[in-house]
Amino acid sequence: MGMMPSQSEAGLLQEGGVVETAHVFGEGLVGILARPREVGDARPAVILLNAGLVHRAGPFRVYAQLARALASCGFAVLRFDQSGLGDSANGVGVVTGPERKHAEADAAMRLVAEQTGIGRFVLAGICSGADDAFRLADGDPRVAGIVLMDGVAYRTTGYKLQHYAPRLLDPGKVLRGVGRMLRRDDGARALDEGDFRDFPPQDEAIARLRRLVERDARVLLLYTGGASRYFNHAGQARECFGPVMDAPQVGLEYWPDCDHTFYLRKDRLRLNTRFSSWLRAQFPAVR
Repeated sequence: MGMMPSQSEAGLLQEGGVVETAHVFGEGLVGILARPREVGDARPAVILLNAGLVHRAGPFRVYAQLARALASCGFAVLRFDQSGLGDSANGVGVVTGPERKHAEADAAMRLVAEQTGIGRFVLAGICSGADDAFRLADGDPRVAGIVLMDGVAYRTTGYKLQHYAPRLLDPGKVLRGVGRMLRRDDGARALDEGDFRDFPPQDEAIARLRRLVERDARVLLLYTGGASRYFNHAGQARECFGPVMDAPQVGLEYWPDCDHTFYLRKDRLRLNTRFSSWLRAQFPAVR
């Protein structure tokens, strides 16, 4: 299919059966679309959302490698820079906040639909990219699934037991903790994960997951050891979200030995393999 006149395409790359093209779309957004040479419209496309302030390649190029791995398995993948990030314009003169992110996600989905004919999508991201995916998927029937990597979670009683019990058994850690408390100025507190993230209230997060399950969208929650400030054991997901975790549409992975940024090559390869197998299982090819 042809592109809209306001869009541009450049940089065709063909390697190992994967075709990559660069696009400018929406309000000055820049993205790379990776796809197999033949794309079937029965499977959803994947859209990768920026991890924090990191360029669309992702930390340690994890998104670039993931996109190519998924494309080699038959899925189209767009990784793009949201406004003000990477190569995309800063969005001056357009709406801001959640409205802007919805507009950009809509532009990304429209681009992929025009290029491939695909009208269903899996939104995915690491850290703040997971937060965006969780919010953008809610109420959008085009979103067939989400993959949240170190996404939303809450410190439960189980979390606190896992976190504090080993420390209470170590006198040295107890004394150091008391010392930090005594040195801290009145009213001051340490920066917390929640200061940098966009988690909804817990009851709203549960409601979002239920709405996704009710319309048969597929969900994969993947937590790494890099999320240990707020997630530290696999059972915590059910403590956070309740019975919805038992739904067949919802999957959980806990990788305590993996870094938040997938720094090690073996962890990036592990992510490629798990993400690919999950996609193939949830969205099998139609023969």
